Amino acid sequence: MATAWEPLRAEHAGAVAAFLAAARAVPSAAWEVPMAEGKWTPAQVAEHLRLTYAALLDETATGRPALRLRVPWWLRPILRWRFLPIVLDQRVMPKGARAPREIAPGAGPFDREPTLAAIARDASAWEEAFGAALARGGGQLTHHVFGRLAAKDAARFVIVHTTHHARQIADRPQ
Repeated sequence: MATAWEPLRAEHAGAVAAFLAAARAVPSAAWEVPMAEGKWTPAQVAEHLRLTYAALLDETATGRPALRLRVPWWLRPILRWRFLPIVLDQRVMPKGARAPREIAPGAGPFDREPTLAAIARDASAWEEAFGAALARGGGQLTHHVFGRLAAKDAARFVIVHTTHHARQIADRPQ
């Protein structure tokens, strides 16, 4: 997996760059405005991603799950079988999927540049830590619904998740 990390790492860096560009393109007046009725603001999406990378860094460094499992053990294999291929192969997040409490943003406000700087810093730090974990035979991550993901699936999930939020912000209603 260590040799397969470089293309995934490049793809991840591209997803992060796309997110940061989309977030910086949001007009200041729209940064704290919900993207649709009952939806997050661009600032909340950015804060969610910041919290996500902080959790990824923590789990990669410690090996302790950063997210609490939210579904029973017997349901996880069914959900993995039904939804994980959609996420990883079709690169689509399931509609209505909710962020777990640990990485759900508060109401805000969230200052744009400090939040985006933290995402850039932590995403880069996670790439380094994940690469080192892979070299040691690790790299598994815990998803709150799917459970423990193998290293390649974990990396691909992180890429899809970041890309999803980049598109979400870039495609928001004007």
